[in-house]
Amino acid sequence: MLMNQYSKADTSTAVDIALALGLLQRNETGGLIHCPLMLSPTLISSSLVTQLESLAQPLALLIHRVANNLDFLAEQLQSTAANDEYTGFLLSLALKEQRPQDSLRFSITRSDYFLTQQQDGLRQVEFNTIAASYIGLSEKMTEFHKIWGSLWHETWDLLPNKPISGVADAFVSVMEEYGVADACILFVVQPNERNIFDQRFLEIALVEQGIQVIRTSLEAISEQGEIQNGHLVFKGKIAAITYFRAGYRPDELESKTARQGRQLISQSTTISVPDLPTHLAGTKKIQQVLTNSKMLKLFLNEQDTALVQQAFAKIYTLEDPIELDGKTMLAKEAAIAKPEQFVLKPQREGGGFNLYDEDIRQCLTKITAEESNAYILMERLFPPISSGWGMRNGEIWQGQVVPEIGQYGVLVARGDRILTNRAIGYLVRTKLSDMNEGGISAGYGHLNSLVKIS
Repeated sequence: MLMNQYSKADTSTAVDIALALGLLQRNETGGLIHCPLMLSPTLISSSLVTQLESLAQPLALLIHRVANNLDFLAEQLQSTAANDEYTGFLLSLALKEQRPQDSLRFSITRSDYFLTQQQDGLRQVEFNTIAASYIGLSEKMTEFHKIWGSLWHETWDLLPNKPISGVADAFVSVMEEYGVADACILFVVQPNERNIFDQRFLEIALVEQGIQVIRTSLEAISEQGEIQNGHLVFKGKIAAITYFRAGYRPDELESKTARQGRQLISQSTTISVPDLPTHLAGTKKIQQVLTNSKMLKLFLNEQDTALVQQAFAKIYTLEDPIELDGKTMLAKEAAIAKPEQFVLKPQREGGGFNLYDEDIRQCLTKITAEESNAYILMERLFPPISSGWGMRNGEIWQGQVVPEIGQYGVLVARGDRILTNRAIGYLVRTKLSDMNEGGISAGYGHLNSLVKIS
């Protein structure tokens, strides 16, 4: 697809285009650098594009309905909450909320997939309900490939990717539904955020529509926020929406002040993105539970059940009986015997926490029966490998790579009444084939785009 090697001039051109488009992140010292990115986009068939886009609505509806059933969430997360203090805290807050049944719910989600080895379908890796990142930079990445391909006289049929306006429009509609003039949106963010430009693109799109955005922290909300007539008021402004780009890691809720800020949000009428039930509906445990067709049919019709089940990977609790080499054994025993066939996932978000190979065996031979409730075991997926060109830290490399494809979606609802449910763009993260993790911020993946082939 591309020539066999690049010159220093080509590298300089690629860096210049990336910087001009805002494909930026901060380095460890706070300086600016281009994001890790691929020069060669990912090829995808039209049938797989159709599957990708067709999964967005039923999956978002599934998570919405699970979140609307707090009794179900509490029952399924009981053992996880008892052994994972962070999940336990969030569940306890959710059970204390007194929101009306017809209250507004707004979610921004991303479902991540690997291609199957035969490239005949997609298999879901996880469903992200909090801080679904790279909405801004993924759109700019597609713009990069449009320019880069033109320079090399490539006739790429790039899959359109415009999530920024789709998400911004959803924010505006929710602000209108909230119905308070001159309200603001709070962005709850991490300190020293390296991926700040991804967030800024969305912030700019909102400011251009006349909406004030305030970047803050849970600690600041605790110290400077208050509830007035049910509203969350921060620095004199009513917060119609509180958008979480932080708060998905246990260490972010370790301090008493941060927990007080999270509690203040849950006690107000602000529309949290996500709200507590939706955050909990995205846990690894719920993902495992929903692979059971009986559970799935509690929330979806037959057609949607069949559609999403086709994309689900096999996921187990450590005590589930499974078949391995013609023998029935506990999933924990199978993973100890052949760890290379599995991925062990704790209830953590943000990348870098999954265990593979010998690390699985070491973990499972040490944890107690109670601690095992905080883990799920997923079949290991082996997507097809291809040759690709990437760029990191101003240097171009070539290697064997695999892509992970994410589909964004927005859902707005009042109780059971769905106001908006649609796919609004995609993310591709490409990594070297010998790497286990694929997170860009975690230092493994590279931004990419999709090129349709027949």
